[in-house]
Amino acid sequence: MWHIFECQAMAIPHVYPMFLLILSLFCLPTLLAIPFQDCGWGDYPIKVTGVEVFEEQNKASLNITGSTNKLITGGFVLLGVNIGNKKIIDDIYELSELITCPVSPGPIVLPLHKLFPYSTEEKMRVSISVNDPDHEEIMCLYFYYDTSSTGVVFA
Repeated sequence: MWHIFECQAMAIPHVYPMFLLILSLFCLPTLLAIPFQDCGWGDYPIKVTGVEVFEEQNKASLNITGSTNKLITGGFVLLGVNIGNKKIIDDIYELSELITCPVSPGPIVLPLHKLFPYSTEEKMRVSISVNDPDHEEIMCLYFYYDTSSTGVVFA
């Protein structure tokens, strides 16, 4: 009888990690997959695999993840945000202000912080384009965003 109790008692520590994992899933914010599209103009050197949208001081911030097959020495980022037919943001950022250049071929994360109001009543269309110093487009994507769809966006 004591052997059965000892076996059950020894099995309990193995349950704790699983219990904590399941509990943490309920405590994490809800993440919904939001489709994003490349702009379809060509085969871009930067292949985007995901877009994370999160709140930062009541503003929406983005992390774009992917990989590049090209050495990126600099350039600029074009950001456009529309609500319906009204453009609310049309900004240009130096790429070197967002990431350390040059970027060797391989993984890349492009952070864009505190861009536009985080909480909105209407759906926004967000478009992001990256051009190299010669004005060649090396990445272009767009997606639709609203507060209820905040989370991680994967291709």
